[in-house]
Amino acid sequence: MPATKTLPQCAEDAIETAIDEAADDDPVVLWWDDGGYLREVVENASRSLGCAFRAAEGTPLELRAEAPRDRTVWYVPQARGDDVDWFRDVEHTGGVVEGHIGKLAARCFENDRLQAASIRTAYEESAEGDREQVATTLFRALNGEGGLPTLRGLQTKIVLDGHDDPVQFVLEHGAENLPDDPDDLLQIRDLLVDDGVAAVAGVTDEDELVTRTRRWAVAEWLVEEGLDESLLDADYRPDPGSGLGISRPELQSLLSKVDTGRAGELASVYLDPDARFWHDVLRTYDDPWELADCPVDASLEHGLWDDWTRSFREGAYETCATRASTRHRRLETVYGDVPWTRVWEQAVEVANLGHELETWEERGDTTDVVDLYGDVEDGTWQIDNAVYNLIVSGDPEAALPEEHPATATLGDLRASLTESRYLDYLSDLGDLVADQIEGGSPFAGENHAHQFFDQEQEHLQSGQSVALFVVDALRFDLAHELAESVRRELPGLEVDETPWVGTLPSDTEFGKAALTPGSTFSFNVELDDGELVPQRNGRAIDNRQREKLLREDGWSYIMQSEDDASGWSSTRVAYYWNDLDKAGEEELTDFEAVFSDRIETISDIICEKIDRGEWDRAYILADHGFVSLPQSVDIDDIHPPDEAEKVTRRWVAGEDLDADAPGVLLDENAHLGYLDDDTRISALADPIQRFRNQGLPDARFYHGGVLPQEFVLNFVTITQE
Repeated sequence: MPATKTLPQCAEDAIETAIDEAADDDPVVLWWDDGGYLREVVENASRSLGCAFRAAEGTPLELRAEAPRDRTVWYVPQARGDDVDWFRDVEHTGGVVEGHIGKLAARCFENDRLQAASIRTAYEESAEGDREQVATTLFRALNGEGGLPTLRGLQTKIVLDGHDDPVQFVLEHGAENLPDDPDDLLQIRDLLVDDGVAAVAGVTDEDELVTRTRRWAVAEWLVEEGLDESLLDADYRPDPGSGLGISRPELQSLLSKVDTGRAGELASVYLDPDARFWHDVLRTYDDPWELADCPVDASLEHGLWDDWTRSFREGAYETCATRASTRHRRLETVYGDVPWTRVWEQAVEVANLGHELETWEERGDTTDVVDLYGDVEDGTWQIDNAVYNLIVSGDPEAALPEEHPATATLGDLRASLTESRYLDYLSDLGDLVADQIEGGSPFAGENHAHQFFDQEQEHLQSGQSVALFVVDALRFDLAHELAESVRRELPGLEVDETPWVGTLPSDTEFGKAALTPGSTFSFNVELDDGELVPQRNGRAIDNRQREKLLREDGWSYIMQSEDDASGWSSTRVAYYWNDLDKAGEEELTDFEAVFSDRIETISDIICEKIDRGEWDRAYILADHGFVSLPQSVDIDDIHPPDEAEKVTRRWVAGEDLDADAPGVLLDENAHLGYLDDDTRISALADPIQRFRNQGLPDARFYHGGVLPQEFVLNFVTITQE
């Protein structure tokens, strides 16, 4: 039964009645308010009726200090006492209202006065510390804002401290927030039964009440997602009259309303291993993925993971990726960023990497390793990217309860891919590169980095403003991430990616020398007194020489470490960013995570400078890439040949090297275009080999060999559309 009046309306009625019954034409109405919660209501009602209003701030005697001349309401925020002689004349000539907020609220239900008496009783019998909460609940419900409540709804709010849905209150807050009073608990139970939770009928224990209510709500959601309700106990089957199918299940409705933080807390309630609400039903369910949209019940979650693991080990990677993505999206929508969500997110990466490693030879013509690796859309560079993403995402299963099956399986799956199958892939790829070089070279007809500025002369000499970003050790996949970042941040620009062959050996001194812009020049890599050096027009190029050549050709030369704000105002800027290579060499303990930060940093720099500078054209270039390996790899420490003049960890150089030298021989027959007849380089293609050179370095990050990860580069061109 809904209320018929608001508190302000009932207050006006009470004052009007007192005035009408008074002997005096301009009476004083004395309002006793036990608790003092009606001052605002009584004052507004008084003024609405044209009465003066005076309130006792300390003692009721204050009101006798000045006799009223007109109709006045005297308000006393306390119960009427025995000392009424003070106001004997008021009682004879005026009117008296004894009305605390509980009494006034009961008057709001004119059509059900008998049942409404429970509201007055709830206020009068509430403990001293709870009375204010009851008063607040009554005021908010009956102040006229937001419609009038039903009597049952208001009774529920009083018992549940302002909450009007007993089912959702129990589902969210659990036993620790239920009232201590046994009568209140029984009232909540009866309210739950009235709302269709038949499973709690007769329950008197608060923990059992919560357990059964939650089990009922999970059952309701499972049925919504397709579970045959005949599999459930009769008391837990959804009530046919509940409107299921029209309105959402109670638990779904609750989780759609709470904020992200609270939803995350509830994940530990409804996905905790102890919360196996329907284990006997779900553990034998034929296809748990039919119920994958139901994000509650640990038994379902565990069943999904076990089935997913079986499918992965059977090699059904595409199915695994699709299913993991579906489950991830569902849990993220409901709970946000929680351990269960992050585990399924990584499961997508695991499945994608498994698929990539399984099918990489099917991507294209394996007789052209540059195209096989460097195809922007379908190249096997995506395998490196998948490994990178997988390692950067860490071990999310560590945050799960130990009983979750992912804690025992996900780490092994991750390790089998990154520490075994990925190494096999790198080894096979190295063999493929070696075979192709020995059979005639994969380099003929390719775009070579040392030719880049010759090919771009039309744009560089056209008077356009150009920004050049040379990023040390920018591997193909990381360059793609940068390109994608620019596309997102600056959608008005045209961003193109093109594969180029970097300078071998893929070390910084050769790669950056080859990427020196300027007038047409010849580029060579030659042995000079036992040292392998890059040369331009017969002169060795080092950092100082490169800077000199750039400035002479009209470029503003900026290093990452320098604060050269003025340099960016030039129409031709060359910016050199070395942090990736530095991170790889110096921060190997967690370099994937370090790289993640570095890519975000360089992306911010590039987007900011391009956006502010309004460049006609910008390039993101790399001198070389790198190979990253798992944390634990046994490296073969091999001896360089005796005839080697220059020895590094990944390559050796000399005039008398022959085809029997370890690694792949690069000479004038390799079609690189910059090795003379006397210069031979033997670069390693095996990912776990190193030449002895002042001891072995950390094995996780290296460059200098001939794996495509090191010399197939992704050059990004950015132009105004």
